[in-house]
Amino acid sequence: MAGARGILWLAGAALRADRRGAAVNAVAACVGAAALVLFLALGLGVGAAARRLFPADARLVEVVPARVSLGGVLGGGRLDDDAVARLRALPGAAAAWPRLPLGVPVSASEPAGGLGGRWPSGLALQLPLVGVDPALVADDVAPGAFADPPPGEPIPIVLARRLVEVYDRTLAPAWNLRRLPPGVSLVGVELPVRIGHSIVAGASEARVAPERLRLAGLSDRVPLYAVAVPIETVRRLHREYGKGEPAYGQVTVLAARPEDVPSLAAAVRRMGFSVDEGERATAERVATIVKVTTGALVLLAVTMCGLAALAIAQALSASVRGRARELAVLQALGAAPADVRRIVLAEGAAIGLAGGLAGALLARGLAALGDAAAARLLPDLPFRPESFFLFPPWLLALGVAVPVLAAIAGALGPAAAAARIDPARTLA
Repeated sequence: MAGARGILWLAGAALRADRRGAAVNAVAACVGAAALVLFLALGLGVGAAARRLFPADARLVEVVPARVSLGGVLGGGRLDDDAVARLRALPGAAAAWPRLPLGVPVSASEPAGGLGGRWPSGLALQLPLVGVDPALVADDVAPGAFADPPPGEPIPIVLARRLVEVYDRTLAPAWNLRRLPPGVSLVGVELPVRIGHSIVAGASEARVAPERLRLAGLSDRVPLYAVAVPIETVRRLHREYGKGEPAYGQVTVLAARPEDVPSLAAAVRRMGFSVDEGERATAERVATIVKVTTGALVLLAVTMCGLAALAIAQALSASVRGRARELAVLQALGAAPADVRRIVLAEGAAIGLAGGLAGALLARGLAALGDAAAARLLPDLPFRPESFFLFPPWLLALGVAVPVLAAIAGALGPAAAAARIDPARTLA
């Protein structure tokens, strides 16, 4: 039996003897590998960008009052402490956290400390505040940092993580404010506000008090459109401004397991409440579109690899027929049919390996060109990724392995034909 080194040397010699045919086959494998790697990288990149835009938590169920409530008939209607207790007791529910919108207007007319830049003259922002249970954002803030503060201390707030992107891409350029450097920590930044003041004429409270908001953390569990404060702070301000005890605007139910979410949602609806699936449904639709599109493109790339395998099979079959006497001489000199088979398979593997490596490099180059074109042509919108492509190590390995396997599959027929050559008849 010939050694592995000898088989590789003979396979290399055969490929060097037919450089043009080997190059054509390698190009076919390269195109298939490049398409496979590029399409998968695009799907991974777009999927990651979609998750940044819609960071839906698979275990959260957002409960809201029903549009048409039957009240006591189904036990729904008002979202109060009793409703929260019943939601918390549902099978599969691990926790339930209410949200209470602040009924007192809050405005800001000065920039946050430390952000620098120039605040537009005469600009005042109306800030929508919503009270949330500190347990909802416990993983995103320091212990004890998100609680109703004592008199004279700033009110802790939590903002949506995505709001930083919106600020950097829209507000900062429009208002000539400094963008936030990558990785900068915003925790501790304070914003002066006026409690009780409204930008709508005649909507301000009789008492307007200066206050400060201090950022305690960023979270994906708070709404993008609101500033989250401790729910006890909202209750205190409602008492101070005589707003009574309004019902909760929403209750976030945490499922014990992601697979408990459907049954929890069904139980919530049976109670007479509704489930807000707006962002979750959007995230699921986007994920489905990305998966289907990526799957179709990957199927196209695999088909191209299959066509490359057919081309390699045809070329190696012709090569085996043309080298029949050489292969017969090898067998006459002591090479076994299995050795001849391995030589042809090694030729196919070498073609696939060269095409796969070139294809992976080509895909990286095309991705870089695509990102450069997107940076020039697309506006600097929020959540636009720096790259629309992701290249994890396993993807590059897959981009090499698939054309190698396809080439070996294409070489199986010619290898079997080469092993069946009869030296006596061929050399006679």
